[in-house]
Amino acid sequence: MTNCFERDIENAHRFHGHICHGIVFGVRMARAGLNYLGIDDPLRNRDFLVYVEADRCVADAVSSVTGCSLGKRRLKWMDYGKMAATFIDMN
Repeated sequence: MTNCFERDIENAHRFHGHICHGIVFGVRMARAGLNYLGIDDPLRNRDFLVYVEADRCVADAVSSVTGCSLGKRRLKWMDYGKMAATFIDMN
């Protein structure tokens, strides 16, 4: 991935408004999911989507790192209340 972990944390912090365990966990989940799919530049790759299962800090971190959002229809929220995300390659 092109961004370093610390940079992703700072971007998520700015996006979300504060730093907390959900931000750190969400950044780690997003980086792991992108790595698993082999996506180096998520802001240019539009062929994946993410399901998040919590509507809290972790979702903002995942959105910040991946560039996926509800408005772009690439971030889907499933109200399961779990700290989980599913990354789907659309190809």
